[in-house]
Amino acid sequence: MEFTELSIEEFNHFTRNNFSHFTQTEENYRLKTDGGTETYLVGVKHEDAVRAACLVTLTPVMKVMKYAYTNRGPVMDYSDKRVFDTFFTGLKQFLKTKNVLHLRVDPYEVINERNHEGEITKDMGNRYIFEYFKSHGFRHDGFTTGFDPVIQIRWHSVLDLSNKTPDDVLNDMDSLRKRNIKKAEKHGLGIKFLDLEDIDVFRKFMKDTSEMKEFVDRDDEYYISRKKYFKDNVLIPLVYVDLESYNETTQKDIDKLKKNIEKAQNAVEKDPSNEKQQKKIVNLSEQLSNIEDKLEEGKELLEKHGKELPVASSYYFVTPHEVVYLAGGSDNDFRHFAGSYLIQWKMINYAIENNIDIYNFYGISGDFTPDAEDAGVVQFKKGFNAKVNEYIGDFIQPINKPAYLLYQSMNKVRQKLGR
Repeated sequence: MEFTELSIEEFNHFTRNNFSHFTQTEENYRLKTDGGTETYLVGVKHEDAVRAACLVTLTPVMKVMKYAYTNRGPVMDYSDKRVFDTFFTGLKQFLKTKNVLHLRVDPYEVINERNHEGEITKDMGNRYIFEYFKSHGFRHDGFTTGFDPVIQIRWHSVLDLSNKTPDDVLNDMDSLRKRNIKKAEKHGLGIKFLDLEDIDVFRKFMKDTSEMKEFVDRDDEYYISRKKYFKDNVLIPLVYVDLESYNETTQKDIDKLKKNIEKAQNAVEKDPSNEKQQKKIVNLSEQLSNIEDKLEEGKELLEKHGKELPVASSYYFVTPHEVVYLAGGSDNDFRHFAGSYLIQWKMINYAIENNIDIYNFYGISGDFTPDAEDAGVVQFKKGFNAKVNEYIGDFIQPINKPAYLLYQSMNKVRQKLGR
């Protein structure tokens, strides 16, 4: 058993056949290397069989030193201590030759499954990993919550699709999710997928949403470069309202209500004391007024925007292991069309159709209180009957201890000086 650099073919084959994050892919390797980031594919082999694989990036720090990061890796069976020991012993020696200051490892390993109230529903039984890392001189960076612009989020909201049909998934949702999905499907909403040349449509939705909800979005280059390199493994669905279809459906609803009102009126003419039919007339008349307003809105939108009205768009990574909802935005003026719900539903179906067992709603803060910054997002994801994966967190190891101690001291001074 030996630590070694891997060919792209070896790395790609192993990560496609073993559960891994979208950053541990051939596409991300090509993105990094073409962008000038020093990147290596390393792993462990035993009798020519790959037993561990990892994409490692090196970033300059302190002008002459480098920071190493494993990008949600390595991909391996962490319970196999021989593989673990071989990999990290070898990686440390490998990085010493690259003038690395320190190493950050953030395994894509779940320690607890929780519900969206934060309660542990399943202990994954892998806390031995902490001892494995400690024995190699790593320090755990803590059980963090919240969002960080650099460090990967430690909490994901995940829907398990194993052995489930679309009906199974729909039946497990709460009433609001079901109602909005059916509403979107009924009223002429369609989906198309944006290509690289159309990505500005998605970016506009994201910019509008980030400004409204006051969060910092990734820059244009992030989304553009990933779509360029991941190609069909990045999907950018756009939901639009077919306003002609919407108006036709709305008109049919109006015609149906008018007929029902007429029937109730006829019943009251025959029996003026029929209170049930009198109440029915009142209720149906209120519904009619609301739907007539919808039709008027639809006609105005058709005249202003043409047949297709874009209302929401999202950005997804697709691997053999999971469909990952990275980001999404919508037009607040048209949120009543429930476009964001249709995107989730269509992409859940995409995962099922392609035999992908995990639909990953991606990051949440890990703060489950009503005052959490993402409390609304947590409730949205909870409504789909998702669970929460709590990941093990980050481990840090100095590779050049004297230089790393100096680096830490300099950072403390900068923090005191406010720089």
